[in-house]
Amino acid sequence: MTQKNFAGLLKAAVVLAFLCCAAIYALYVPAVANDARDAAAEYSALYWPALVFIELTAVPILWALVLAWLVASEIGRNNSFCRANAARLKTISLLALADVAYFWLGILVFWFGFNAKSGPMLLLSVMVGTAGIIFAVCAGALSHLTLKAAALREENDLTV
Repeated sequence: MTQKNFAGLLKAAVVLAFLCCAAIYALYVPAVANDARDAAAEYSALYWPALVFIELTAVPILWALVLAWLVASEIGRNNSFCRANAARLKTISLLALADVAYFWLGILVFWFGFNAKSGPMLLLSVMVGTAGIIFAVCAGALSHLTLKAAALREENDLTV
């Protein structure tokens, strides 16, 4: 597989991730919020705060997708191991950590502040947060390895 083909495949994955994210945040989240509001009248006051809270978790995801597109573009230019890609991957890692922190902080606020106790939702929140931390660690590791490879590449370019 050539660099251009691989970059195209990565860009297709980014577009697919964007479409999935758009579908989830534009269609699924509001539908679930409507169902929850209709099912439990005591939580109807939480509809807008919860909806805004969840929709704001999309901001770091979309930012990370833009950065992933830029990484794929550099790969297509045969510049995979550069300091810019390492910085982008580090930013993606930090965005994932920030999103998880925001998400768990919000869950705590809704759990304790509004007494909105739901066991399955808490379990789902822990699973989503754990997946976010795993993603952040993987992006951080890729950033570290890309930075090391960029340093080696720069050193080799100087010796030729």
